Amino acid sequence: MSDPSKAIQILTSAKSAGRLHHAILLYGTSLVALENVAKSASEILLGKYPGRHPDLFELRPEGKARHIRVGAESDKVGGDWPPNTMRRMIRDLRQTSNMGGEKVAIIYEADRMNNVAANAFLKTLEEPPSGTTIFILSTRPNDLLDTIRSRCIAMRVDTPPERIDDEEWKLWLEDFKKWQQAIMRGGHTRSSAGNAAMRAYGLLSRFDAILSRLTEGSANLDEISKEELDDEVVEAINSGERRAIRKRMLGDIEEICVECAPSCGAIQASKLSRSVQELEKSASLMELNMADVPALEQFMLNSLRIWMRQ
Repeated sequence: MSDPSKAIQILTSAKSAGRLHHAILLYGTSLVALENVAKSASEILLGKYPGRHPDLFELRPEGKARHIRVGAESDKVGGDWPPNTMRRMIRDLRQTSNMGGEKVAIIYEADRMNNVAANAFLKTLEEPPSGTTIFILSTRPNDLLDTIRSRCIAMRVDTPPERIDDEEWKLWLEDFKKWQQAIMRGGHTRSSAGNAAMRAYGLLSRFDAILSRLTEGSANLDEISKEELDDEVVEAINSGERRAIRKRMLGDIEEICVECAPSCGAIQASKLSRSVQELEKSASLMELNMADVPALEQFMLNSLRIWMRQ
């Protein structure tokens, strides 16, 4: 296990010793930390800041399904594979270096590859182009094909829990805590359940507004980058940023649920466990591309049902 700075040191030492593997799986809980390590290592390999470097090739999930596309023949433009597709990246890596040096590829959220894209990628892992290093980034490495993981050197990047320093979000958490405490105390009447449900929908509306505001401008893209990148790629970057922020927000919500736990009582402990499981289910649904608010709504209403039952 390595923190980001230690991971960069390890990769730098491996490069200096000529032992850097051609495929490196960087995994951990923070997409931001994984990206920072990959970009810092790319800067060392390429000899300059990798942003817009002609020998840096990046691949991200995109579209509503947030999948990494393989690239279809029907999508070709001028006989070339479309940008931000697996086949385009493979083609770029097999060409001669633009600057006469090394080539680097970064695959973001690699667990978003479907089987077609993954199988197309496998041949490149089995027969890597000369002078090429591929960084594979994932917060869910077990979702990658075993055949991909087995061909990589895996490095876990540990990071401390990331906090969202936002006053409106802190206020939201305080109000959610009051809501959670209220439903845990009971008061099993139709009126109390109705009031709790109305408060839940108020929290959901505010959650959506806060997440959207925090996501605006969160991607590390300057205006030049936005002009040079395809619109779908920019959207993919923004979607990845939203997913990372949302994950931190859900972590904060889970902490509040646990903080509200009563100090004793087997029945209450069981209800708390079931409520947290519902939150984890909703988080999984979001990862499977269910919209944020409906997924969180499902958690809150199911949590309400759990605590309102005698």
